[in-house]
Amino acid sequence: MENATPDFSEEEVETVTEQVDPTIDPELLRKYIAYAKRNCYPTMTEEAKDQIEEFYVDLRSKGQDEDAAVPVTARKIEALIRLAEASARVRLSDTVEAEDAERVIDIVYSCLQDIGIDPETGELDADVVETGTSKSQRDRIQNIKGVIEEIEEEYDDGAPLDVVIERAEEVGIDESDAEHEIEKLKQQGELYEPKNGHLRTT
Repeated sequence: MENATPDFSEEEVETVTEQVDPTIDPELLRKYIAYAKRNCYPTMTEEAKDQIEEFYVDLRSKGQDEDAAVPVTARKIEALIRLAEASARVRLSDTVEAEDAERVIDIVYSCLQDIGIDPETGELDADVVETGTSKSQRDRIQNIKGVIEEIEEEYDDGAPLDVVIERAEEVGIDESDAEHEIEKLKQQGELYEPKNGHLRTT
């Protein structure tokens, strides 16, 4: 079997692989950061504080009850403040201004959009970021477990898989989602098969 050879000349390869010098010299950047840490202790302006609080409250309002998907928990507001202070330090400023708050809000919202969206609801959900499991998926897992717990009491050999799938569809979980969650629960040791095609909870 012949090895595939790329259709690039040596000059083209050298062009795309040549060393790229950083925009800011690394040593200068280290000194700049060290100087900012030693000399800048920014405090929040009222305007910046109001913007961060408004952003926080808006995200919190997306979760109206204890079990709702809440994009930003109460402990996260301190992180927002620290990011805003870092933004001010980069400017060698002793005050956190509105522009710092806006920068932080843009960064955090962009990150949440990238990795914190529940694909089923399109809503921001911090659980996706922190645990890899969205609220809707967590609810579906609980529903599947509940279905299996009910059915397994009716059969000596555990809950028949086809009956579980049928009951899952009755509560709005389609077959492919049900099979996927069952497989995950088996891998996590929360379900086992006492007999082929039958399920029991642990």
